[in-house]
Amino acid sequence: MRADDVEARGRDAAPAVGRRTTLLVVAALVVAGALALLLPGTVAVAATAQVLGAALFVPAVLLCWRAGRVTRARWSLAWRLLAGAAAAWAAGNVVTVVSAVVLPGRGINAGIYPLQGAAMLLVLAALLVLPRPRWTPGQAARAWLDVLVLVAGVGLIGSVSLVEQAVEGASGAVRVFALAYPAAALAMVGLAYELSRRHVYPPRPELFLLSASFVAWLAGAAAYTLTPDAYVAPAGVTWAVGVGTTLLALSAHRVVRRRPDTLEVGSRVSRVVLAAPEAVVVVAAVTGIAVGLDHWPQRVLAAVLTLAVVVRHVVVSSDARRFHWRLEREVADRTADLRDWTERYATILDTVGDGIVSTDGRGVITFANASACTLLGRTPEELVGREACGALCTAPRHDCPFDAALRGSVVDGVDAELRHRDGAVVPVELHATPQPFDTADRAEAAHDGGVVIAFRDVSARVAVEQVKRQFVSTVSHELRTPLTSVRGVLEMFVDGDAGELTPDGHRLVANASRGVERLSRLVDDIIDAEKLATGQFRLHRTRIPLARVLHQTVTALQPLAAGAHVGIEVGEVGPAQVWGDADRIEQALVNLIGNAVKFSPEGGTVEVGVTTERDAVLVTVRDHGPGLPEDQLEHVFERFHQVTSGAATDRGGTGLGLTITRSIVQQHGGRIWVESTLGEGALFSFTLPVAPGWFPGARAGTTGSAPGAATGFLTGPGDPETVGGPR
Repeated sequence: MRADDVEARGRDAAPAVGRRTTLLVVAALVVAGALALLLPGTVAVAATAQVLGAALFVPAVLLCWRAGRVTRARWSLAWRLLAGAAAAWAAGNVVTVVSAVVLPGRGINAGIYPLQGAAMLLVLAALLVLPRPRWTPGQAARAWLDVLVLVAGVGLIGSVSLVEQAVEGASGAVRVFALAYPAAALAMVGLAYELSRRHVYPPRPELFLLSASFVAWLAGAAAYTLTPDAYVAPAGVTWAVGVGTTLLALSAHRVVRRRPDTLEVGSRVSRVVLAAPEAVVVVAAVTGIAVGLDHWPQRVLAAVLTLAVVVRHVVVSSDARRFHWRLEREVADRTADLRDWTERYATILDTVGDGIVSTDGRGVITFANASACTLLGRTPEELVGREACGALCTAPRHDCPFDAALRGSVVDGVDAELRHRDGAVVPVELHATPQPFDTADRAEAAHDGGVVIAFRDVSARVAVEQVKRQFVSTVSHELRTPLTSVRGVLEMFVDGDAGELTPDGHRLVANASRGVERLSRLVDDIIDAEKLATGQFRLHRTRIPLARVLHQTVTALQPLAAGAHVGIEVGEVGPAQVWGDADRIEQALVNLIGNAVKFSPEGGTVEVGVTTERDAVLVTVRDHGPGLPEDQLEHVFERFHQVTSGAATDRGGTGLGLTITRSIVQQHGGRIWVESTLGEGALFSFTLPVAPGWFPGARAGTTGSAPGAATGFLTGPGDPETVGGPR
């Protein structure tokens, strides 16, 4: 297993482990609390609970110390101070048990108050040391107002329910301790809440746990004041302090593990922190009503709490109104901006010459620009709300490009026909793109999804294509007939039907014959090029042994190569079989090899190579002629393009051979390209698909093999004007 997989699994398992640990801790605390309530209040039970409470401080000390090591600066100092406070509290618990149970009457109990006092001072110092985000005076005042409400409410609850009973009958140091212990714990709660309040965005859950731990300590301290003469606190008091110690350990553990909290956890903590003052006020009000406020300190706390709540309510209401006004203004401004941009985009869309229509996920038109309405002879009101396919498309629904786009297909540059208002058909070039939606609900998807359709009127292009087809038909019938007649007359002159020709007459007739042949090739090339461009050029695909086609091509070009004193060298072809039209593939090879022969120097060699791949056969034709300029490589396959580099301009030809070759290759599903360095010749390459069921290494005997060898030099006399064409 890879290390990154192990790490990913560890990250995924960490939240589950954390939840299980939390549940175990909560369960253990609940069981301990139940035992503290059910067991008798003897000294032995109290001492045992005190020892267990002291044991809980050990992991708290260790985790706080580790938190101090993994953090920096003031955070590190604060965690170390908290570790020292936990250690002092643990020592105080141990001293309490020893003085009351192990060595009673030895005066050891004198060290309890200093240890617990030192622990409280260390906690207060840690809370003061912890860094606070910088706030504006207004933000800080609001935070301290929340702290005042919280502290006053908690103080009122404590004074009404517990502290009053503790102070009555106590005197001297006991009275001071009875008041100082809960007062210090209350200060801890206030400072910890103030820190949590400042760290709401982004939240720090460890500070919230600190506040909760000090609340538990405050409850334990207040309960302890009820038994000022007891050296060993009752089990219930020890349990409350133990809950606070556990929360302190969990707070340090969150810092030690260094795992960022999820957004959900942070949001929950922030809501609890912000809602704490309201909850305390409600509990304080219920407690005051139920018990009553019999003493003036309680009435003072109640008055302070009431005043703080009123001021807080005024401030919060003012903030809410200001925020509401600001939000309304921002919404109005953004609505105005949105309206302005919408009008601007609508103007742009109406200015565009192409028709643009959008639909929802059900195919219902939701928008149509001015060009679309003009092109279709309709108004926006007549289009919006209608189904696009039924209202516009003339094709059957299973062939409708709108429905194809709604099913998720991208329709790019498809020739289609749309329905005009008067029933006429408008030829268009259409593009349709589906718009994704982010919901799995089909009802919502009907509005969230949809299609954007752009189309362009191609009536003029269709008319031009019609003219082209008429031209091809004219060339086919009106030019071929007189050319055939001229060729027949010239043949009659050569045969002597009009009398014996003189040598000059034979020369003139030969020149005329070459001109007729060249014009015939031009007519044939033009017809082929137009058929390829208009899709009228049909291929008759079969399984073809490539070696046979190459053999026939080289044999046909033998006279041309011999006349130019150029050799044709064909490499090892093997049993490669392609899927295509043999006549058209031979036509493409004749064009490429014939061009290479024409552009090769006298005594040069044209090299033909074949490489068989898994799903295609690569054919290359290399010559060692003048080559092609770099700026003409992109245009060499264009119609009627003539190379303009020095020696390449005197070869003649139609300029359509490479155009036809490219169309033939592309019709077969292949690619064709050229590489050349000026002065070093050119390399033309094209691919053809292999025959179905054939793969490299298959024996040719199963489907037939090429007759003859397709390897070697083939030269001979011939007329350079009879075969091939220039680039």
